[in-house]
Amino acid sequence: MKRPFTPRNTKAVFFDMNNTLIDPAASFDSCFLNVLVDFAGRWDDGEGQLEPRRVLETYKTEWSKTASRLRAKPAAIEAVKKQCLEAALRHYPFLVNDAFVASFFREMRNQVREHAVPLPHAHETIAKLSAFYKIGIITNGSKEHQEKVIGKLNLSSYVTVDRIFASSKGGVRKPHPAIFQNAARAMGVRSSEAVMVGDSWKNDVTGALKSGMNAVWLNRSSDKKSSPRKVGKLEVPVVSGLKQLGELFGT
Repeated sequence: MKRPFTPRNTKAVFFDMNNTLIDPAASFDSCFLNVLVDFAGRWDDGEGQLEPRRVLETYKTEWSKTASRLRAKPAAIEAVKKQCLEAALRHYPFLVNDAFVASFFREMRNQVREHAVPLPHAHETIAKLSAFYKIGIITNGSKEHQEKVIGKLNLSSYVTVDRIFASSKGGVRKPHPAIFQNAARAMGVRSSEAVMVGDSWKNDVTGALKSGMNAVWLNRSSDKKSSPRKVGKLEVPVVSGLKQLGELFGT
């Protein structure tokens, strides 16, 4: 029987990034608004009538109308981006053609790291836990990107470059057990001495458990304290936010 998770059995705590430490929706909003204002500065109608927040909300409303179709037809994403941007900017003197759309979203990709917005209590939780545990990141995506985001959030002193484990192109990705096992090995701990914290039940929790790690599920859909979820004979703690995570570890 796998022993239940307790802080005293733990030597390393790993975190996912998006929706665990980073708020991707708020990050998108911040980046979109900044790029929009930058693009608007390239024209001047003399009246200063641009309403960036209204443009953003219109874009998001149009996007939400097509979200279900995008899951079925990924190739249509670029076309839908253009449609949404056209709708959002229809009252302004922008020529929203293919070149404009490509340039707009290219600039967003270039700036996205600078607009990463942490979720509440992210910094203080990492800082407190780092006094007792080794802290690492396990994420699907670019390691270079995550390194820069960690730096932007002033977390580099707690999460060093060698403790960021990202799925390389063509390599294993969460929820494959190997990415968790490799991370634990690199941190000098046994899998049973590590805990994975993440918002995805499949990628973070199930993947970690299959590797021999323990896991904590960050379920933001509830503001209330949730009961642990059973996986076989193991109970997986459930928290609704990072403040609760600190309480779980007694920090």
